Amino acid sequence: MTVDQANRALRPAVALWAFAGLLGIPAAVYFDLLGGWRWPPYNAIYDQMMVSVYFALGICALRAVKDPLRHASFLWFVAISSFTHGAVMLFHAVHNPMHLSHLLGDVWILAGGAALAWPLWRFRQVDDRI
Repeated sequence: MTVDQANRALRPAVALWAFAGLLGIPAAVYFDLLGGWRWPPYNAIYDQMMVSVYFALGICALRAVKDPLRHASFLWFVAISSFTHGAVMLFHAVHNPMHLSHLLGDVWILAGGAALAWPLWRFRQVDDRI
């Protein structure tokens, strides 16, 4: 597999993260239609902090769409931090009935982390930057 093929394979996952960070996660937090994005008790400052972190990730992901392998370290950070965030939320959702709604909200970030980690791991032999 060539670097160009690896970049083409990674672009959809990176574009999805750009969209999620810039629009999807901020909308999910502020509207919280499924009830799984806010951590009780409600704290607007906490929500603003979380949205700002994911918005920054979205900006960086948008920059990485053109050449994902060039931004492999950033993408590994997004994959690993998203996976661990989702795992922590899954743990709390399963162990505390008050947080079950997080199964519909931010636990899906586990899948987002895997969506980036799998192709990065798969294409690690393509380029030493991975």
